[in-house]
This record gives sequence, C-alpha cells and structure tokens, in this order.
Amino acid sequence: MDFLNQLLQLDHAAVEGFAQVRTTSATAFFAFASAWWIKGPLFVALAFLRDLKNRAVLLPTAIAVAVSLVLADLASSGLKEAVDRPRPPRADPGFDAAAAVPPSPSFPSGHATTTFACAVAIAILVPKLRWPALAVAGTVGVARVYLGVHYGLDVLAGAVLGSLVGLSIALVVRRAMRLRHPEPVPA
Repeated sequence: MDFLNQLLQLDHAAVEGFAQVRTTSATAFFAFASAWWIKGPLFVALAFLRDLKNRAVLLPTAIAVAVSLVLADLASSGLKEAVDRPRPPRADPGFDAAAAVPPSPSFPSGHATTTFACAVAIAILVPKLRWPALAVAGTVGVARVYLGVHYGLDVLAGAVLGSLVGLSIALVVRRAMRLRHPEPVPA
C-alpha cells in the first residue's frame, strides 16, 4: 500500500510539474495534438488511403484500425467506470487544467487507449508507418498530462491497453490476409 501511495504522489507531482512549465505555444500544440479527430479518425483515414493505394479490395488495414478504435474505446470506457478515478482538477480543485476537462473518469486515458490501439495496428500492418504512428500516439499521451486532464498512470495504462487491442486486431487481420493469399510453397 505504501508503494501505491508513493506512486500516486509521483503521479500528482508530474501533473503539477507540467503545469509549472506550460507555455502558450506548447499549450496550443498539445491542445491540437489532443483533438478528438487525431485520436482515431486520422488513423482510420490514413489506413483507408493506404488500402486504396494498394488496391486492397476488403480494406484490411482500414478495418483493422477502425475495429481497434472501437474496441479500445469500449475497453477504456468500461475501465473508467469501474475504477472511477477523478481527473486532476476534480481531485484537486485548486489545480487548473489547460483544456476543457471531460466529465468522464480519468483512468485509463481514452485518448491514449484509442490512439495507441490505432497506432499499433498500423505499426504492424504498415511497417514503414510504424514510427510516425507511434510518435503521434506518444504525443497524444504527453498532451493529456501536459494539459492537466490526465495523470501519467492514466496515459500509461491507456497506452498498454490500446497497444494490446491494436496488436490483437492487427495479428488477426494479418493472419486472415495470409489465409486469403497464401505464399507459394517453394519447389
């Protein structure tokens, strides 16, 4: 229990530390990075365009990313209600967030969960987009703590949960694509 209390104190200190170094330009950047359309729809559109470029009939990448987004959102929402951790400004009324504070609980971060689910699905299915997709997801995670609407543990839990969802869906889709188009057996 002592370890958990220390971890939670560190979590509070990190949010407050970010609040101390906020600048107008960084806040604008992180607010943009935290926009709703970046946490999933951008990745789905990217996957759709990639499938069109490859003339994929069933749009496997777009479907994998969209399913990852939906399942990650459902998982995150369920955990939020079960854990019911208050967001930083609600836990400490003297703390000011740099963005609108959503009404939902804090743990896990839905933005981190959905963004990492989409990014990991893309990273597996489109390896040359791996690092840009993961960089966007990481930026979204940092943005949520910087803006003061999540704790670091919320983002970390969301990143792990989302990564597991994205990994699972991408592996299922990749296996289905291999079954549909098996590689020729060498003679």
